[in-house]
Amino acid sequence: MSGKSSKLQRRQDKSAAKADWAALDLRMLQDDINWIASMGEASQSNAQWKGIIGLVLTPHMARIVHEGMDLLRRRRPTQVQAVTLKFATQIEAARHTVKLLDDTKKLYEGVIQDFERIDGEHSNAWSPGRNLGLGIRDGRVFSTSRSSEFQQSGRLTERTIVPHDYSKRFGYDIGHAAALILRQFGHAPQFTPLPVKQWGEAPSEITLDRAVYYETRFEPEFPAALKDVLCVIEGSVNSCLHAFKPVEGPFTNPVFRVQFVTVSHALNALNEVRNRYPQLAETPGMVRISSVIDSPEAVNLRSLRKLRNRCMHYLIPPTLSGLGEHLPLYGLVESTCPGQSFEIVDAEIQLVLAALSDALRSWKQE
Repeated sequence: MSGKSSKLQRRQDKSAAKADWAALDLRMLQDDINWIASMGEASQSNAQWKGIIGLVLTPHMARIVHEGMDLLRRRRPTQVQAVTLKFATQIEAARHTVKLLDDTKKLYEGVIQDFERIDGEHSNAWSPGRNLGLGIRDGRVFSTSRSSEFQQSGRLTERTIVPHDYSKRFGYDIGHAAALILRQFGHAPQFTPLPVKQWGEAPSEITLDRAVYYETRFEPEFPAALKDVLCVIEGSVNSCLHAFKPVEGPFTNPVFRVQFVTVSHALNALNEVRNRYPQLAETPGMVRISSVIDSPEAVNLRSLRKLRNRCMHYLIPPTLSGLGEHLPLYGLVESTCPGQSFEIVDAEIQLVLAALSDALRSWKQE
């Protein structure tokens, strides 16, 4: 009898563990959707930030919808048909841009080709001498018209980086889909007021000549398409630091995950650029970038691959233990990376993002 009882207890324990994992999967999705809903609501009350927030949030919204649909297929397969994505192709493409140069379907050459194509489209559609839109504050790039096209949040016909018809429709489809996904699990998005004053002055939106702008930015040996890529990295870093972190409010977990995914791929992308141009290793700009990539904090962050996967996806492997709904990031840092802690990793993220922002801002031809 005791043997049967112990087997029954083990089965019950396993069932309870699976229920806990499923609950945490859903909690992660719910937290993310509540975060983007609250960010969107907050931006509506700040006309100066409204456009920029929509642009920089788009790839992360696409990731949340994509991963949310995957969770829905696995947990509630009969309810997937209730969610229709009018912009499914664009959402899939936007989700991949979060990976920067780590996108295995494109990698370095594929992303460069994307920006060469975008350059041709911009040159044909924009007036001569005004073929690059910038969202910039204190010399820090938040978005460009080309990065918006790459991340699917903007279209050429708008001529500026301020979202108009396409951007509104695309943003609405993502937001609507996120809400529908959550409702299939029996929940509705919840809006939490965020301290928008913490954003400070909004980035200025300007248009200029891409060739003139890039004459003094980055290394002269870099092709213009690579400089476009570096502006995407710069915008992703600055968005995390100056758009997401200051107003995170009760959304510590979603913001941590967005920042960790961003810093991981930014470091990998910059390391890829460094490896492709070893002859430029001693230039001031490359030296500054290398000092960040090779810092102990950055080296540690790049080593936490399992944590990156858990920040990107919702499904939690049943092999993980020590998780809890009320732990920082549900205990995923400590569970996936023994010897690490949420507090230490979060501090390293802030340090490395700030260092990258400074290094990218000062990366000018000298």
